[in-house]
Amino acid sequence: MTSFTRSVLAAGLLVLGFHAAPAQAQMSRTFVSAAAGNDANNCDRPTPCRTFQGAHNKTNADGEIMVLDTGGYGSVTITKSISIVNQVGEASILVSGSGVGVIINAGAASYVNLRGITIQGIGFGGGTGLLFLNGFSLTMTNCVIRNHTKDGIDFEPGSSSNLAVSNTLVADNGGSGIFVQPFGASIAKASFSRLEAYNNSVDGILATAPIQSNGGGWTYVNVVDSVVSNNTATGFHTISGSSVPGVTMSVIRSMANNNNVGAFATGGKSEIVFSQSTLLFNGGGSGPNWQGNIASYGDNNVDINDQAPIFLPPKK
Repeated sequence: MTSFTRSVLAAGLLVLGFHAAPAQAQMSRTFVSAAAGNDANNCDRPTPCRTFQGAHNKTNADGEIMVLDTGGYGSVTITKSISIVNQVGEASILVSGSGVGVIINAGAASYVNLRGITIQGIGFGGGTGLLFLNGFSLTMTNCVIRNHTKDGIDFEPGSSSNLAVSNTLVADNGGSGIFVQPFGASIAKASFSRLEAYNNSVDGILATAPIQSNGGGWTYVNVVDSVVSNNTATGFHTISGSSVPGVTMSVIRSMANNNNVGAFATGGKSEIVFSQSTLLFNGGGSGPNWQGNIASYGDNNVDINDQAPIFLPPKK
């Protein structure tokens, strides 16, 4: 998992984002091109910008950035409702050092949509793929986040927020594939559909109860039609304290295989509920294969693990 000094980072990012905005009029649809773009342009179709940040700063709130051709488009800090859409090939962001590919630090009512984006780590330090700090909702579709030295996706909202990820690969990261950790008295809701989390050095999906919450908030995670495989620590992992706030994860029609620990629900207010899922070939490391509040609807396929899971009484 990744630790950030949230107040300092958030304030700095907002200053950077707003000061980068040009004085000229903005448009609701802008374009980027690796072949012909220039951030001095106005980002319309005939004269596109070169980078995501350049186009972001010239796009109205609730607008969209369209990718015109394959190429690298640089890191971006998002401070408003916006969509970045790629439907033409690979549109990539390379991350090195302690950098972050995409930072979302928008208003409390902001919606952000990313489609068809590759965020690729290239080493040289503690890089993270995507960091969500503030906003109402983030939707990711058809994306690839891989090879970062820290986490692939860090969803760390400071207020109640929503994350939805579908048809996306999160792999080969030095931390967890996905890390969900809300702050304050927040309710975080994260949904993953057709997600693949492979070969991450910690967990495939790690979700914690809200921290610094003084008893409020909750973390809800739903995983459907997904695979977590070959992760060094745990496939599905939830962490809470012994009392509220807590974290609940439901796993439906999904698979955990070849992880050191298949599923781990740590803490008295932490639970993982399985239905119609396959749990196979987990174990073989130093930790237990199954631990914590693991519940089942009684319709899972569980076989060839180092230890059989100890389920709570079946859900009705």
